[in-house]
Amino acid sequence: MDQANAKLLEKLAADPSMLAQLTNQEETGNGDENKELTIDEEYDLWKSNVPLMYDFVSETKLTWPTLTVEWLPSSHSSTPVSNRQELILGTHTSGEEDNYLKIAAIDLPDEVVQPSTNSLKAQREDDEDEDDQKQKPRSNIKIVKKFKHEEEITRARFMPQNTDIIATINGSGTVFIYNQSNDKQSALISTLRFHKENGYGLSFNPNDKGKLLSGSDDGTIALWDIQENSTLAKKPLKIWDSVHNDIVNDCKWNEFNSNVFASVSEDSTLQLHDQREQNTIINSIKTTDPFNTLAFSKHSQYLMAAAGTDSLVYLYDSRNLSVPLYSMNGHEDSITNLEFSPHTDGVLISSGNDRRVIMWDINDIGAEQIPDDAEDGAPEVIMIHAGHRSAVNDFSINPNIPWLMASAEEENIIQVWKCSHKLPIVGGTPEVSVSILE
Repeated sequence: MDQANAKLLEKLAADPSMLAQLTNQEETGNGDENKELTIDEEYDLWKSNVPLMYDFVSETKLTWPTLTVEWLPSSHSSTPVSNRQELILGTHTSGEEDNYLKIAAIDLPDEVVQPSTNSLKAQREDDEDEDDQKQKPRSNIKIVKKFKHEEEITRARFMPQNTDIIATINGSGTVFIYNQSNDKQSALISTLRFHKENGYGLSFNPNDKGKLLSGSDDGTIALWDIQENSTLAKKPLKIWDSVHNDIVNDCKWNEFNSNVFASVSEDSTLQLHDQREQNTIINSIKTTDPFNTLAFSKHSQYLMAAAGTDSLVYLYDSRNLSVPLYSMNGHEDSITNLEFSPHTDGVLISSGNDRRVIMWDINDIGAEQIPDDAEDGAPEVIMIHAGHRSAVNDFSINPNIPWLMASAEEENIIQVWKCSHKLPIVGGTPEVSVSILE
């Protein structure tokens, strides 16, 4: 791929609306650049350009929508990585059928799992061959295990220290602990009842085995120790019932400090807590609009992000929350999910009700842009995934394969995708042939 095409790819990745503009110009000559596409037209246009913008895309229609998705780590740290990758899904049947916690699997092509230098070089040589692109296998997700669940699953997360252990929370705020290695009859190992309403906050402590946070629409946060004996494990170790006076939208542990977590609420506060302190709130800010979600960096102890109804992503130094480090503009509706990449320092992913998943590189904040590039979007936008036709419920970054994503939308669809290796941050700066200088 030459530099001109590489530059075009970067522009399209950062601003998918360019595809519509180019199409309008081709069809009408001067074109009506302001013509607004329908959601289905936008999807068809995105789909036609998948070979240019992605190394891999798979789309599966589920029987019922899932409000949650999370990749499972490989069971062994062996190399090479397995072509079969597994995900945690749930169901939301609105009471029409039984609900289930599900383990899904997808069998990926070799070039997605192990993109060696030679295979990438071969891909670069062949990436203009459309027939070859069409022949690439497109894997679909298959359900390999399912366990009956009480009501819909709003969130499901595995325990980092033992990935067979999965926690869920339902529409009534009840927390369930499953062991997916058990059979269907014995997979549910604990039911934890404290919250009175729906919950979306659910976070295992990455540094303290068995410690689980849950947050609910009833305004409370609970800390559980699922390793205690069956009697103690059914009562929270600690509760926070007065730190928020409205719905708790999210709560997550710091990736480095086993005692620190943060919470965001409809009361428009972002709070930092230390569970060792009597008054656990060690820092708090009031915002103009409420945050729906937050994330801690997996590479920098004090870096965190939060986002919500004003469609901006805010970066903070947790030692001083009073002023955000920066705010990033790219979404067009409420943001509902945030996660930092476990693989690449500075990469942050967000999704929202605007049907978009955006990849950001905060290392590019403030990077100099020529005027044409500035019109296409902020320099920190790596890519906008525009393949969904309804709000994105959840997404997950594969822990085994860098840049491999899964995202689930309201309309029963789950997509597995990997952005193109031709993006410089993914595959490195494209080689320049000396011949063009002659």
